[in-house]
Amino acid sequence: MYDVVTTGEARDDLHRIARQFDAGEGEPVYFGSHRRAQAVIVPVDVWERLLEQAEGELDVQIAQKRLASTSRRLTHDEVVAVVDRLRS
Repeated sequence: MYDVVTTGEARDDLHRIARQFDAGEGEPVYFGSHRRAQAVIVPVDVWERLLEQAEGELDVQIAQKRLASTSRRLTHDEVVAVVDRLRS
């Protein structure tokens, strides 16, 4: 489980939180009104990894929907032709 700090506490501690993140220390900070989690402060490298993963999953979902909506599939020869064209 995680502790939730108030928005004011998170604001007051931003410098300390940033220093910990710069030092490779510290855990995500959950904060919100009345100690009800509404948001999280995380190091930028964690955010970028999460964003990359989310974008990858979204790309997969889009591809799956597109494949499901079309009845025509490329033949092996068509795939080879596209790959050859991209290589040149």
